[in-house]
Amino acid sequence: MSEYIKLDSDKISEAVKTIMDFGGTGILKCVQCGACSSICPGVKAGFPVLCRLLIKKVLDGQLEEMIEESSTWGCQACNRCTEICPQGVRPQEVVFAFRRYQANDLAFSTSAVTSQMNLYESGHAVFTDARELRKKVGLTPEAPTSAYNEKAKKEIQTLLDNSPMGELGIF
Repeated sequence: MSEYIKLDSDKISEAVKTIMDFGGTGILKCVQCGACSSICPGVKAGFPVLCRLLIKKVLDGQLEEMIEESSTWGCQACNRCTEICPQGVRPQEVVFAFRRYQANDLAFSTSAVTSQMNLYESGHAVFTDARELRKKVGLTPEAPTSAYNEKAKKEIQTLLDNSPMGELGIF
């Protein structure tokens, strides 16, 4: 007998609303094309529940079932998924909304502490300077991320300081 997921419209509505309330407002635009996953360094590194699959699980109402999912903390906040998404979903915002949901329940991986400290300090969980590569492929040298925006870094720090994670004293 094959396994299947029984879809529950109330759970789906609650999951989507939760993610939208935490900042993943474009989630309903997703058509599951996979463009985001095709370019995601986290997916390429083997983190299974990022981008398309994370969005699919939320759209299937599996929010509670994923609360302990640690691979979502593998997102490097590079914003490539958002740049490539043809539907304007802004997958990185969905991933971060899911992290906020997890952090609100203090359900984050202990292996995520280093990446969270990096996020606090630099605006990225993991950062590589890709300006030269971006120029070679015709993109603006600096990605539209907090790595190049001091105000955005300060906003991230304020958000983290005032979140349940900030109460843990890891920053």
